[in-house]
Amino acid sequence: MGVSSSQAFKRALAKTRVPVGAPPVVGGVLTYGILNVRPHRPDTKCYGMLASWTSSADTAKRSTPSQMNLQELRSHLPVTQGAIYMNSGWAGPTPLPVLHRIQEALKQEARLGPASTQGVASTRKVMEEARQAISTLVGADVDEICLAHSTREGVNIVIHGIAWKHDDELVICNLEHPALTDPAEVLAQRHGVKVRRAIISPMAPKGDILREIKAQLSPRTRLLALSHVQFTCGLRMPIKEIGQLAQQAGVPFLVDGAQGAGHVEVKVADLGCDFYTISGQKWLMGPVGTGALYIRKGQERLLEPLFTTNALEAARVNSRSPVDRFSLTSQSPGLMAGFAEAVRMVQGIGMERIEQHVMALSNGFRRSLANIKRCRVLSSQLPEAACGLVTVGLEGWPPEELATVLQEQYRIVARTVHGPDGVRFSIAGFNTEQETDQVAEVLAKLAKERG
Repeated sequence: MGVSSSQAFKRALAKTRVPVGAPPVVGGVLTYGILNVRPHRPDTKCYGMLASWTSSADTAKRSTPSQMNLQELRSHLPVTQGAIYMNSGWAGPTPLPVLHRIQEALKQEARLGPASTQGVASTRKVMEEARQAISTLVGADVDEICLAHSTREGVNIVIHGIAWKHDDELVICNLEHPALTDPAEVLAQRHGVKVRRAIISPMAPKGDILREIKAQLSPRTRLLALSHVQFTCGLRMPIKEIGQLAQQAGVPFLVDGAQGAGHVEVKVADLGCDFYTISGQKWLMGPVGTGALYIRKGQERLLEPLFTTNALEAARVNSRSPVDRFSLTSQSPGLMAGFAEAVRMVQGIGMERIEQHVMALSNGFRRSLANIKRCRVLSSQLPEAACGLVTVGLEGWPPEELATVLQEQYRIVARTVHGPDGVRFSIAGFNTEQETDQVAEVLAKLAKERG
């Protein structure tokens, strides 16, 4: 849980690591790959975590989001008791209040019956609660929020909702995630759409990014689609300025926000985008299988639903929101209840506070890494382009091997990325300065081993 001092940790680093596959716990103390060293200072409010799930969840109920701070958030995250978890950019850890809310929603569904009048009403209430929470988080109207199962789903709703013609153009960039590049290639193969890629360096300054994107826009551009934060390197794109370029060119603008909401503050009206996708399971720490799509009011007319048509929907007699027609399948009320709870926890702490904390930690982490010989920081250090994603290359260590050693021998959870090739650390609101310092010390030790 915590070392008594940085000196104790440094002494422990010099000891022999336990072999890969050795039990991570010795006498009730996590080895963390090094003998008798706990990775964190003791949390003041530890619930026994998963071993005492029921009592922990009951305790979690009593902490409302408005009362929570970042230290209390750690006490709700079981993973912080056994690892330095820096992989929220893939999937964030689930807080105990979120688990409790999921459990309660599923119990309610079982009690009432999912298709009973009361059960249906309960589910609808949960869905509306989730939409309201997301709309508040991103500064949108609730009627502009379509619930989804992931950012990938949201991206596909938009991309495949446009009536593409042969030789229409889609503009993306070379750093994009397969969730965006795959549907782009589908358009090229099925409809003859020309996919234009802005070539952007992982450390490009704002001016270069804007010039390159502007150069790709043409009278045939039907959609501009870019990530808010690039997943491999953590390059924070100048979305507001890009949105202005799109508006000037009369081009709809889709933002893949998989690495955005919960990580950096998102206010869609300020960004000037037409569509923004939101991931539930990453920085927001909600359940896997949750997400949302923002559709700016009036821009739904640009899209045709995938499983119905606008004409069919117009003929229906119901009270659904205009964007509900774009939902693909039913949602689990349990998962959506957890999603709503996760968003409320983030709002209770405050996105401004979370972002400030993340930036302070990641900036300090980048500075520490700059002092390690044979260690390369592959992420931008420009204030307007940096964020909590920090990608690192260590000379002599292939990324896959480095990520494996970090996790299996040091219980440091990160992931490999390619383009640039390295290990990516996701520094989130629940991480601590002690954790970033320890990761830097481990990287320095590993760099010396193969120096």
